[in-house]
Amino acid sequence: MTKDEIEAFVTAMIEAGSNVQVVGTIGYVVAEPVDPTDREAYGRIALVSSAFGERDHLKDEIIAYLHEVGRLVDIPEEPDTAVLGS
Repeated sequence: MTKDEIEAFVTAMIEAGSNVQVVGTIGYVVAEPVDPTDREAYGRIALVSSAFGERDHLKDEIIAYLHEVGRLVDIPEEPDTAVLGS
C-alpha cells in the first residue's frame, strides 16, 4: 500500500463493514465490524485488508488521516488519584 491509497483503504474498509477507528495516537483498529453479528463482514474486511497489502510503514499517516476524518475513539484521561494533603 502507498500513502496515496490511504483514503481509498479507509473508504473500502468502511464499505466492507469495518468500524475502522484510530485509538488515541497509538494505533488503529480495522478488524471489528460495525455490526459484530454480521459474520460476512469479517470476510469482506479480510479481503479488503489483503487487497491493499502491507501498511505497517504507513501507520502514522493512517492514524493522522483517521483523526482528520473524525474516526476516533477517545481515550479518557485517568483522574488524578493523588491524595491531597498527604
